[in-house]
Amino acid sequence: MPQLQIVLTDTGFPDSDIEKQILSALDAQLTVAKCRTEDDVLAAARDADALLVQWAPITRRVIGQLTRCRFISRYGVGVDMIDLDAARERGIRVSNVPDFCAEEVASHTLCFLLAVGKKMFWQDRLMRQGQWSVVSTIGPISRFQGQTLGIIGVGRIGRRFAQMAAPLGFRIIGYDAFPAADVSPVELTDMDTVLRQSDYLSLHTPLVKETHHLMNAQNFAKLKPGAFLINVSRGGVVDTAALVEALEKGKIAGAALDVFEQEPLPASHPLLKMDNVVLTPHLASYSLEAALQLRQDTAKRVVEFFQGTLKACLV
Repeated sequence: MPQLQIVLTDTGFPDSDIEKQILSALDAQLTVAKCRTEDDVLAAARDADALLVQWAPITRRVIGQLTRCRFISRYGVGVDMIDLDAARERGIRVSNVPDFCAEEVASHTLCFLLAVGKKMFWQDRLMRQGQWSVVSTIGPISRFQGQTLGIIGVGRIGRRFAQMAAPLGFRIIGYDAFPAADVSPVELTDMDTVLRQSDYLSLHTPLVKETHHLMNAQNFAKLKPGAFLINVSRGGVVDTAALVEALEKGKIAGAALDVFEQEPLPASHPLLKMDNVVLTPHLASYSLEAALQLRQDTAKRVVEFFQGTLKACLV
């Protein structure tokens, strides 16, 4: 049997030592590339038997020209950079690592909730500017107890976030297109109710065709004027132009965002100039432990596939 050719298309990690160690269980050659475009992927991986992918675009065009690929392993939970339909048609299996960062993203979301609810980030900025009496600038702050926290996407991360937030005294409601049997402490309802009743709206849905620009101008109009939006899912779930307009016109009170339609966020972007917005650089999933698990499990999926022991795939 010829040696397997495995290509790591792109990575944000400083080396590939962990992946190489795990893949040594196979008779395989690992090539590490720096792919950013479709053409980069094809140049590096056209004849690969398997791919490890972080952000590189694995589009229908790319998949159609992969001559030997049998398996794609994604670094992360979301797979919006991979055309799953095209992979299915070509008989290419696709896996992800759905459980590596649930604690990290849920706790990051909790930090966002506290930061916007107490307007701590705004107080910090003003104090650094020499101001002390800031209530007239930041406006009123309400206690969490009795307020409504709405969650769209009550999966592994959304539910864990709800569990973390529940002791603060929130009424927690949520919507999920395919809810699990047990989503406690979330009270499931329809999405329109979640939008209209939430004081804080947190997004935890994957980016698929049905959720692209889920938060558009029409849905922003349904939110309370005092509502805060939190997004730790994918940038494309929110129509950025509609969000900016909602913030500028006071249709919502503020936002906390870890993900963006364009990453990195351009230095001239209006979100960077708004006092009622908290921003982090797509880092909600990060911890030392999560990063190690992600690298190990992404590589293990490849080994398990070729050894015939892989238990589950997305495709």
